[in-house]
Amino acid sequence: MSEARNPAGRVCIVAHSHPEFSKGGGELAAYRQFETMRHAGRDVLFVGACEIGTLYAETHDIETVMPFGEGEYVFSFAGMAEDRLAWDDPFQRGVLVDFLAGLDCEVYHFHHYWRLGIDLIDALMQARPKARFVLTTHEMLAICLHHGQMVKTRSRELCRKESPLRCLACFPDQTLERFAYRKATLLSVLSRFDAVIHPSEFIRARYRDWGLTAPHDPVVENYLGDAILDQPRLPADAATMAHRFGFFGQPTSFKGLDVLLRALPMALRGNPDIVLTVFGAEREDVLRLFPTLETMVEAAGPSLTFAGRYDPTDAVDLMRSVGWVVVPSIWWENSPVVIQEARRAGTPLIVSDIGGMAEKVLRDVDGLHFKRAAPVDLARVMVQATDPELRAALGASIRDVMGRAEFLAALDAATGMARQRS
Repeated sequence: MSEARNPAGRVCIVAHSHPEFSKGGGELAAYRQFETMRHAGRDVLFVGACEIGTLYAETHDIETVMPFGEGEYVFSFAGMAEDRLAWDDPFQRGVLVDFLAGLDCEVYHFHHYWRLGIDLIDALMQARPKARFVLTTHEMLAICLHHGQMVKTRSRELCRKESPLRCLACFPDQTLERFAYRKATLLSVLSRFDAVIHPSEFIRARYRDWGLTAPHDPVVENYLGDAILDQPRLPADAATMAHRFGFFGQPTSFKGLDVLLRALPMALRGNPDIVLTVFGAEREDVLRLFPTLETMVEAAGPSLTFAGRYDPTDAVDLMRSVGWVVVPSIWWENSPVVIQEARRAGTPLIVSDIGGMAEKVLRDVDGLHFKRAAPVDLARVMVQATDPELRAALGASIRDVMGRAEFLAALDAATGMARQRS
């Protein structure tokens, strides 16, 4: 039951998707913030982009903004440009700006800018000059045209610094002028946010290096939500779980599942008792994306299981069924929700040694690192991890995630609401 309404001002959370239609980490973080603030008695609204409505709007005449539950709305982004950072249709953008401005919120908290539009944010800032604007970053799309991954398009090597010439090497069909204009346009709007929240120190450093400054840019970890935090942490039996590994998430080319599947045969030679379960995809999904791995998948036999898609609310329970959660992403990552879920479950992690993964998992303290995109090194670490004593030691030292009170206090500080509640 919600507490009594707090007299402080209304907050509107604007997100690049609604988790009813897409269950990525960013939209889950935005919606969990909405639910947590609402349960705490805050006056809060949620407005999210809707893929289904957008597809429908391409062939039917529907409203740009549609109600979707108490205090919730979804909108079609059919009028946006292909890269989803600006609107081709100024009328549809204007409708959404008028709607958001009409909500009369004291704070507009954007989770992302993709599918929302830099031009929409600019127009809303002009329409509501006295409101406060807050942004939570989820990746580096403003910095990198390659899906915000900062991975080179041809070699899949990591990119460590943005520049027009480096970007032109990945996108030779573009021009130096376009990259310079893109950066200037994005910076001119993003730098006007009153606060920019970064879920990791890593991504804050990247945005600072790129040139983004804000009056306040704290590191605040994404909150897992009240439902998950209310679950007790139950340590697993290390002796029986140390040889069981799990992958959780979507099998995209950046998530490194192919690296893990290439490591598995080598790990099995080191310890034939190893078992790997892939949560989040069926066998057919994986082979459709990585057809060259079919022989390896077949050869793994009963040592490899595909458990299919799962509901995010079940993630913590599922992670308790394995001894280790493996996060083999080949891109930097920011603050993977999988890592937070594993910490809440009390299950140690094996992660790539870069970016937000290396920051969130302390090597030899509550997890293990392996060399990014290196199946041989991952196989070595998996064999090492089957030691029950190592599993017990690391499992016992896993830090829990941020709690509800700490999260709300950090939000209040970033949004300026702390002064109203003092």
